[in-house]
Amino acid sequence: MEQPEEIQNQPEENPIEEAEKETVDETPTIEEQLQTALAERDEAQDRFLRSQAELDNTRKRYQKELAQTRQYAAAPFIQSLLPALDNLKRAIDAAESADHVDELKQGVEMVAKQIVDIFSQHDIKAIDALGKPFDPNLHEALQQLPSDEHPPMTVMQELEQGFILNDRVVRPTKVIVSSGPTES
Repeated sequence: MEQPEEIQNQPEENPIEEAEKETVDETPTIEEQLQTALAERDEAQDRFLRSQAELDNTRKRYQKELAQTRQYAAAPFIQSLLPALDNLKRAIDAAESADHVDELKQGVEMVAKQIVDIFSQHDIKAIDALGKPFDPNLHEALQQLPSDEHPPMTVMQELEQGFILNDRVVRPTKVIVSSGPTES
């Protein structure tokens, strides 16, 4: 049987060849793959550089804030001490016109107590040394004297009060320590 001429002149289509052509056309070429990889690399590099710059800016901002915090950290403490300083100046002014030394002494004692209270509010505590065993971590011995009243290595006298801030010695107590009984 003969097919009509129209059908005979048409090339035969092979469905397998058509599928291969579509697959070949859809698969990017090596150059296209390279361009895509380079674009992804450039984008990743840009994100990395931006993240690095943001990290550097954050670090600089933190360091600046930390420096300012350190610079002004003492401000609350100073503000709490100012009233005691004002009272001390008032005591000095009152001393000029005071007839009684007892009144002046009482005023100065009140100011000293006010300062100790302020220290306490800021976790600064006085070191209690008198009559206690000598502790080189808390005390600085300036002298040793013989004593019949105090056992050896006992603090007999405080020359300057020491202070502790939280658990750290700010200033050791300067003391005179007993060397034991006098030798006869």
